[in-house]
Amino acid sequence: MLAAVASCVTGVGPVAGVVPTKARRIGVLCDESVSYFFEQLRALGCEQHRNVEVIFQDVDASADPERHAARLAERNVAVIIACSNELAAAAKRATPTIPIVLLYGIAPVEAGLVESLATPGGNVTGSVGIPVEMAAKSVELFKVAIPSLRRIAALQKEGNAVAKLLQMRTQRAAEMLGLSLTTIEVSGAGNLPKDFERLRRDAIDGILVSPSLVAHVPDIVALTAAHRIPAMYPFAPAVRAGGLMGYFPRWESQSRKNAQIVDQILRGARPRNIPMQQPLEYAFGVNLKTARALGITFSAAAMLHVTWTVE
Repeated sequence: MLAAVASCVTGVGPVAGVVPTKARRIGVLCDESVSYFFEQLRALGCEQHRNVEVIFQDVDASADPERHAARLAERNVAVIIACSNELAAAAKRATPTIPIVLLYGIAPVEAGLVESLATPGGNVTGSVGIPVEMAAKSVELFKVAIPSLRRIAALQKEGNAVAKLLQMRTQRAAEMLGLSLTTIEVSGAGNLPKDFERLRRDAIDGILVSPSLVAHVPDIVALTAAHRIPAMYPFAPAVRAGGLMGYFPRWESQSRKNAQIVDQILRGARPRNIPMQQPLEYAFGVNLKTARALGITFSAAAMLHVTWTVE
């Protein structure tokens, strides 16, 4: 369990009395905004240029993760923040000793990043951002929101092992609901128009977007609007950007847990002994403006499941 109250490197918490003599360097390997996380870190007292120095916060790490991870290791940062499995894996290859906090892990045990959720066993810990169980629930809510769904497609990143694991759960859930599921592996943003042409030819009437495609969300949102196909996403920003609906953990709670983990590490705790945190709160959001544009009216029964909306 995480400490209920902690104050960044002030000596209050799991390793009391340990106060650094200079600002601690926090390296960041991310390809998306982590504002929630840094807000929570500031709430714990970690302030840029006072007691922490954030390195590479605005670098697009996905462009060359191996090089960026190596540079962080060379700068001897106190902890590396990684936003995805791929970036955490790059950091782990770069250093076996510097602690790595994974913000949005997906099946980290199956991905080989940790030995177990309870006892990570190496230099990686953090939180499970998207549990594999979410895949089945997303299919269920998609069908509840749009009862007319019959043929759906799962879009996932080509060659992504975790995406394939999620697809297995999606397939089982679709079969139980009597849905026909087609899986399309996306090789890159440039091929997405061709992928959507295939969706049109296959008469697909709903799309499930894999978390492995986070970098392609703007293109996918635009293409679903152009082809007038409903889509379900695994993260809130996609819904705010015009995606029809999404089911995902509440990032505020996840970010608080991750900030507390960093606080523990900065004061001496070892990641091998810090359990990976799992989400306890989820949200189902819908974009009502997008629904109107697609001619979709959600039933009262469907709206009972919705926890927030974009007007």
